[in-house]
Amino acid sequence: MRIPATAHARQRQWQSLALLCRLGLGIAPIAADVSALLRGLVGADATALFWLDEQGRPAGFHHDDSPPAVKNLFLNEFERLFVGERELNIVALAQRQGPRVGRMMAPGADHFRSNTYNLLIRPNGHHHTLDMRVEVPGPGGPVTRAVVALFRAPGTGFGAAEAELLERAGRVLALAFVPAGQGAAGGMRSSGTSGHVLVDAANLKPLSADAAAVQLLQEAHIPGLGLYGANATALPPDLFRHLGMQPGQSKHLPVPKGVLHVHTHPLRHCNARDAGHWLLTLQLRHPCQIDMMRRVLALPLTPMQREIAALAGLGHPRSDCARHTGVGAAALKKHLNAILDVVGASDWDSLAQALRT
Repeated sequence: MRIPATAHARQRQWQSLALLCRLGLGIAPIAADVSALLRGLVGADATALFWLDEQGRPAGFHHDDSPPAVKNLFLNEFERLFVGERELNIVALAQRQGPRVGRMMAPGADHFRSNTYNLLIRPNGHHHTLDMRVEVPGPGGPVTRAVVALFRAPGTGFGAAEAELLERAGRVLALAFVPAGQGAAGGMRSSGTSGHVLVDAANLKPLSADAAAVQLLQEAHIPGLGLYGANATALPPDLFRHLGMQPGQSKHLPVPKGVLHVHTHPLRHCNARDAGHWLLTLQLRHPCQIDMMRRVLALPLTPMQREIAALAGLGHPRSDCARHTGVGAAALKKHLNAILDVVGASDWDSLAQALRT
């Protein structure tokens, strides 16, 4: 059952969405937070987020409650089962055709006979869908960088009011694809878990993988790597292609919960006589800005005070407050004293340190 939020709670949700998106980290690392906020703001039973690379190709997804079998099907069989004239899904919705919001609010009969509905939507207990493409400016015009889908069970569908709310959210989500300005503190925090895949250097086929590697690849939701319930033997022979990298390279892949760092190095010298092996080392890393922003959002502060605290946590000097928030010196002093009292810090620098640790 969806419980309507109070006006105060909704204001806080909108600010939370804006502060997280303004980090400029893309949708993937904040997908779980964004999903929860959109459910509350618009009113939905579940949310699915799909992000695309700069060339418009599907790069990953997050869904609140899909069963493992459905996730595997979507990731592994998309081209075979879900591409076609009647399949209204991420590929079709990402195209700049028709309205940006609400193409699935009143679909035709073909939709309810499609694989998308019968193999992906209905098995999750959903029936009604409200969709939106998230567009950002590009050299040749707007470019779709994400697709949002909100779901409801059979019963009351979505209407114009919900579509308007999602439209507003889309303008905020677009900020996630605008890199943060200089001076904002960043960094990554390791999850502490590393996984390894041994690859034959002659044919680049995986030979073995530990359980941690399989789990990291499973939770990355990379197209072609639906590995729920799988083991090392299920890794595709063209793993490097799915990861979009070559032996000897390192890559940072935006994934739900953070960034998957993939590093490859030879176990011994590779040459024509001794092909050797490559070792892929995988580690999930969390952007520190997200942890900091969650701390700020959890503090009992006013909306303006959260804006000010976020600037401190991101490494901005105190002098930036007027430009970013519009507050004058006297008001800033009053707000800052309240923030310092809540956090237990003594000045701007110690506040920044407290929010980042």
